Amino acid sequence: MTYAEISATMTAYSKQQEVDMRIQSIIAYRQADQIASLVGIMMGNKQAPMAIHEAYPGIFPELEQKAEQENMQQQKWQIMKSRIEAYAAEKRKRGERLGNHAGRTPDTDNVGNI
Repeated sequence: MTYAEISATMTAYSKQQEVDMRIQSIIAYRQADQIASLVGIMMGNKQAPMAIHEAYPGIFPELEQKAEQENMQQQKWQIMKSRIEAYAAEKRKRGERLGNHAGRTPDTDNVGNI
């Protein structure tokens, strides 16, 4: 090996070591954050722990896709809920409080019949 090849190899190796250290530090930081979160839950915090795909994004793409699909279904549910609430508000605005028979008098012919 020539001096230039040795120098290039050593430079590449040191850069790879730096990248590996950064990755390890990020993982250690996330682990500490998760431990703190779980200890908080044990001490009475009501917040749910993070899912693994949220804690380490990009590592578990299939779990991220599944969570995104569930989120889309949740949004569809929320859209339907908002539509129903808007319908109920419009109905209350018109004064229809008792359902389909609002404002009608009961039929006196059927009062005693059981």
